[in-house]
Amino acid sequence: MTAPQHVPDSPRTEAEPLAFTRAEFLRGAGRAWLWTTLLLIAVWGVLSGGFTLTVGSVFILMASVPGLVVGAPGAYAIGRLLRRSPHVASHAIVFATYGAAIGATTTLVAVPLMTGGSDLGSAGAAFSLVNAPVSAVGVAVAWFATARQALRSDRTGGDLATDRDADAAAEDALADRYRVIDPDPRRRRQRPRA
Repeated sequence: MTAPQHVPDSPRTEAEPLAFTRAEFLRGAGRAWLWTTLLLIAVWGVLSGGFTLTVGSVFILMASVPGLVVGAPGAYAIGRLLRRSPHVASHAIVFATYGAAIGATTTLVAVPLMTGGSDLGSAGAAFSLVNAPVSAVGVAVAWFATARQALRSDRTGGDLATDRDADAAAEDALADRYRVIDPDPRRRRQRPRA
């Protein structure tokens, strides 16, 4: 991914090729939370043979929201520090490492809290062996997808989420070419195009 020339509404410039807006950050944080949470539910569902899928999903959701709240400010700071670096691989590695750290920390804190400090509290370290790498993948992939979307938006000159699709553009072109003349002479301002 190379940074394009400066687009008027884009924060990305030649000096800061991977800068981002607040909306882009929030989109990325939401994507990281959702993808990581779904990955954790899927992985734990597979590892437990589906046995703890419902209960595990509730625990994962309960722990992932505080993980998002605690992790988002650090992710924002990391993104701001790295905005001058055009190296996508280094961003992905840093965000994967950060995701692993947040996943492990959240697990080590959440498991004893959710089990009431029972013997399962020591299982937090074992759970971290799964949660940390899964969180690393979720955060890094979400960062990559968000950065790619932002850079693609710069290349196309607009927000991809609001860009019109090809069918709508074709229909608009046809409507412009074949306008209907209003039979009322008071409103007869439009003329058909040749």
